[in-house]
Amino acid sequence: MNVLKKCTAALLSMLMLLSFFGCGERTAYVMKVDGVEVRAGIYIYYSIDAYFDALQILAENENFNYASYKTDKELKKAIKDKMVEGLPIQEWIQNKATEYCLQYVAIEKEFERLNLTLPEDTESEIDTYYLSSWAYLGDFYTASGIGEQTVKDVLLSSEKRNAIYQAYYGEDGSEGVTDESLRTYYKDNNARVEYVKIALTDGEGNLLKSDGKAKMKAMAEQYLDRLKAQSSEEAMLDEFDAVISEYKEYATSVSNAAVTTTDESGNLITTATTVKTTTTTTTTVTTTAVSADAEGTETGDSTTVVPDVTTVTTTAPATADSTATSDTTTTTSPYANESIIAKVTTAPESEQKEDETTTAPSYTPSEKTYNFIFNDAKLGVPELIEEDEALYLVVRLNIEDRMTEDDLWSESNVENVRYAIYGEAFDQKVEDWAKGYQEERYAAAYRRYDPLDLGIITYYTAIMQSYSGYYGS
Repeated sequence: MNVLKKCTAALLSMLMLLSFFGCGERTAYVMKVDGVEVRAGIYIYYSIDAYFDALQILAENENFNYASYKTDKELKKAIKDKMVEGLPIQEWIQNKATEYCLQYVAIEKEFERLNLTLPEDTESEIDTYYLSSWAYLGDFYTASGIGEQTVKDVLLSSEKRNAIYQAYYGEDGSEGVTDESLRTYYKDNNARVEYVKIALTDGEGNLLKSDGKAKMKAMAEQYLDRLKAQSSEEAMLDEFDAVISEYKEYATSVSNAAVTTTDESGNLITTATTVKTTTTTTTTVTTTAVSADAEGTETGDSTTVVPDVTTVTTTAPATADSTATSDTTTTTSPYANESIIAKVTTAPESEQKEDETTTAPSYTPSEKTYNFIFNDAKLGVPELIEEDEALYLVVRLNIEDRMTEDDLWSESNVENVRYAIYGEAFDQKVEDWAKGYQEERYAAAYRRYDPLDLGIITYYTAIMQSYSGYYGS
């Protein structure tokens, strides 16, 4: 009898063990795409991206701030009943993660179809990045079911995606993109300007009285006359730099003077006047509404290359019998006071969805001055633009003069322009490839890997720690 019981117990244990491994095997993959099985780790990785996509939509539509929650449990409780684009948030995330998996397979197949290769040092670079990220995210990845190979495969997919993009739209790519077409786009969508803003408001944002406003306008007109009196553009730009310097000195010399008013009791109140001047450094950066898609490709609404802008705020008066304090920036670049302003583009009303919330465009340096720059300005001819709260002394310059390899037309900036033109078209290609594949979801795996179980707050905290470690607190 004891022997029988032992055999029965052993048999039951074996069946449970086989059941365990069988279940694991069935959920080791989540789906099959065009004959290719997708590992669970890949799906979970993209579920994180999809989760954040959903949170972004909630933030835009409901002002939902996931970062305000301290624990994963609190966040899960707060969002479990949320709807995203008409679907329960869990279902929406699963669908989006599936889309990313389809695109992952599409990239693998297209890379192979085009017979592309990656640079020899790609894998070593991925290993380096993996090690640095794993130091902060390793515990989260492991707890979520994401292994080392999954992270490396996703990073590798990003490199393959970029290689395919270059094969289509890069230099000598199949779509026939020329350097001249990139230059034309950049010239048409960016303006090279030098300007200075002279505020007509006091330190509290109140408009200056008529005398104070007249004084500032007279000063600006004198500056304009000096610029127009120059015999060449080079001399005019030198004079413009001098005007900016003098204006700063003026603001410094009169900072303690104030607009004098009285309160209800008749007591004198002194309110400093704020004057803002703008200078720039020579470092070029990209101003793009960037987000990273599931493959790590940066995307955005518009892309341009601009010099870093340093705004110097100085306390200045409506009268001239006082002094001012000023934080100044010293630069030695010949383009220190210039800016590259990107043309504002908005989607046509016909392309906007009925329930889509649109954000008012932001104009630099102001809407009226922006419109003058792009519609009425003549190259090399300075003008004074009058607005209710400020005066702008501005001149538009020939941007081609700075489109050289060591300035605005560096390799990285050219790639930014290329992506601004063709990035959306390429993303659509990838989506179309993915939609053309037949997918088969494994129900057991989708039940097991519930995206709402992901520790998004834990992940977010680890990301912030990694940023802090890299850039400093």
